[in-house]
Amino acid sequence: MIRLLLLLLPVGLLLGCAAIPAAVEAPPDDDAPGLAAAARDADTHRGKRIRWGGTIAGVENRTDQTLVEVVFRPLDRDSRPRTTDTSDGRFLAVIPGFVDPAIYEQGRDITVSGHLDGATRRQVGDYRYNYPRVQVEGHHLWPKPVLVYREPPPYGWHDPWYRPWWDDPWHPHYRPFRRW
Repeated sequence: MIRLLLLLLPVGLLLGCAAIPAAVEAPPDDDAPGLAAAARDADTHRGKRIRWGGTIAGVENRTDQTLVEVVFRPLDRDSRPRTTDTSDGRFLAVIPGFVDPAIYEQGRDITVSGHLDGATRRQVGDYRYNYPRVQVEGHHLWPKPVLVYREPPPYGWHDPWYRPWWDDPWHPHYRPFRRW
């Protein structure tokens, strides 16, 4: 019995580290479609529960609801949108009530949970785009990332956890090494 507890303790601690926000913690359906499948055939997937996220591209307030245009990004284990240069497309998050566009501004990350409700054709520039529409039941607006400047250690100091500025992605002069 003690061996079993000692074996399960690290697993429990690791699972406790992943914290999905309470507003979006409702799990998606097992057969929930991806964004591309929902955009292709929205009527087939109508009513499926999903959890999607991405970067806000625009906010449009209506009398009783708000349409939030989101550039889709894959979610990590905490349901936060990953920072990637790829996207499967865009979707419309229909949030009941008023959402302040000064807070839900372009470029902020958001995760939504809700049901698919068909699709809407709208313009992206000159292109007619088919947006899957999500009736939002819960959403989480992620805080803006804060860049923190660290003073380098004194000359001659050796700290095994210190990362020099050229290897620190939060440093303003950081340039990732690329091999061509």
